[in-house]
Amino acid sequence: MRRNHALKMVLFQLYSVGIKSILPVRSCHSVKAENFKVIKGLSGLSALDIVKEHGIPIQRVSLSRGLALNRFEKDFLIYPEYSDTDEADKMLQLLSSLNKDIKAAANQKDSLMAVWDNYKLSSYVVPKKYGGVDMCYKDLLTICEGLGSCWRFYFRFEQTHLASSLISLYGNDLQKLHYLPQIASGLIRPVVGFSRPEMEPNLKSVTSLCDSTNGKQNLIATNYFINAEDANLLLVFAKQAGDKVVCYIFERKDGNSVFEMGTKTSVFGRNGLEVNLLDFKQMTVESSAVLGKPVDGKKISPKTLVKRITFGAAVVGFMKTLIKSLSEYCNRTLQQNLPLAEMNAVKHLVTKLALNTYVLESMCYYVGGLHDEKLVLSLDVEEAIIHKYARHLLSEALSSTIDVVGINTATSGMNFNELLDEIMASLLLSNTELDLKKFVASQVIMSYANTNADSIKQWRSFDKRLYERIFGRVEKAISFHDPKLQHFIAEHAHPSLKDACINLEHTMWRLESLLNLLLSNHGKSIINDYTALGAISKVIEYNFGMITTIARSSRSYSIGLRNSDLEISWAQLYCSEAANMSMAELRKLYDYFRFERMNSVHAKIGESVLNTGEYCIESPITRNW
Repeated sequence: MRRNHALKMVLFQLYSVGIKSILPVRSCHSVKAENFKVIKGLSGLSALDIVKEHGIPIQRVSLSRGLALNRFEKDFLIYPEYSDTDEADKMLQLLSSLNKDIKAAANQKDSLMAVWDNYKLSSYVVPKKYGGVDMCYKDLLTICEGLGSCWRFYFRFEQTHLASSLISLYGNDLQKLHYLPQIASGLIRPVVGFSRPEMEPNLKSVTSLCDSTNGKQNLIATNYFINAEDANLLLVFAKQAGDKVVCYIFERKDGNSVFEMGTKTSVFGRNGLEVNLLDFKQMTVESSAVLGKPVDGKKISPKTLVKRITFGAAVVGFMKTLIKSLSEYCNRTLQQNLPLAEMNAVKHLVTKLALNTYVLESMCYYVGGLHDEKLVLSLDVEEAIIHKYARHLLSEALSSTIDVVGINTATSGMNFNELLDEIMASLLLSNTELDLKKFVASQVIMSYANTNADSIKQWRSFDKRLYERIFGRVEKAISFHDPKLQHFIAEHAHPSLKDACINLEHTMWRLESLLNLLLSNHGKSIINDYTALGAISKVIEYNFGMITTIARSSRSYSIGLRNSDLEISWAQLYCSEAANMSMAELRKLYDYFRFERMNSVHAKIGESVLNTGEYCIESPITRNW
């Protein structure tokens, strides 16, 4: 209690002057959504805008941006949790019950829809004011973890959550009063359209148009939707004059022929997960059909393309089910008179799956807690990291399952074909890793550049550059390999995690040092260098993974959770590997930009392949006649 009170007092003193109504004091415990303090004036603002307009430190706006700038606050090591033990127990019971009912109803579409209705899942994503349950974010993550065993269910829930959030955030009062209660009751089943799957969509590529003729707006649009066949509320994007993207909201009613179902482009998974193409033909639209204001379309469109952390929670649920199936298979299957479970190679594969699932789970619930407590104000980078990590884990699950089960998939009883379909569906209906890497790294680079603009400008002056040419590289090389402790993070975690905390602090320092070096010498051009973006995004991911696993395992051991000693060892292993891989990535960048010729070689390899349209190196058995 004294620690809790002390933290409240520290944060109150820090932020009570000038921005009292903007940033709430952390209570160290998540609370129900209806008890949140309203953060005024920050909706829709970017991290950079929040820092500029309100003067809030970058680490209070975005955790990952703060870590990349080598800024740390000790209360980030307090893992968010429920304030009421009974509430946590109820959610775990709900998760167990939901998993059992989904498993019992598998492969029966009518039974699955009955489960959806029985649990009233639509009401979980609507504010209480409009007839919903108004769950906090950790509750939503728990629900999505249960839905991870049925991707059709999860994507339906995700679409409902996204539509409800967009209407709540951007809709006018009439739209909120009309649509949200019907979504909560299940009368309306919403889907959100998308035209191209990129983190930062090129708005000029949107071909759907809404022309104004004789004072009337005519919509000619084509959007992709997920499971739209039985949907009756559609959010559609189209472009008006001046490349202005607008979001329209339509109800689908019986006898309405203004749009028609196009070809089902794909059907995935055992439960028929569909991607639909819908065409709108010369549809006359009223101004009331615009979601919110026309100018909001530019803000709404990117939000439909970024997966929320609920996707990560669904992957966690999927992975727990898969790991259980693999464990059962390895324990009952003999090879050379020994169970597979006793083979070191199998243990290694399962270790990777379990450890990465633990890291992803730690990330999801940590960010969910930050969202509930409003401790940080922007989670865009963290959501992208979680999405990227979830994609990687799904890909790893596929390859590891093949390595463990092998040719025995035909007789193992694991329904490998269904497993393959489920994984492929979840990967295809999400952003690509290329887009996620670019988004994570570019956002952090821009934050660093804006926060340190004056010092970077100084370094690029003649005097500073002269000093750097003589002494700078030696100094930076020494400090890069042997950074000094600055934050003493280990003082705020369990003693067993001392090395893990040192690894985190060293990685933070090295990343900040390298960002300074890159921006001082190369400026904004590194935004367009894929090698730099890939390496930087990876280190940002490692930073985030380390702080979440340290906070979680420290909490678990301190309160005496079952298997908390295992959590400590898992966190130690992950942080050790993450620090080593971060060092390798940063070392590669250090050399990559120090020796300029390597840059052109990297680019020209891919360029030569693309120009010839094939792998252009001759076979090693080819002879030169």
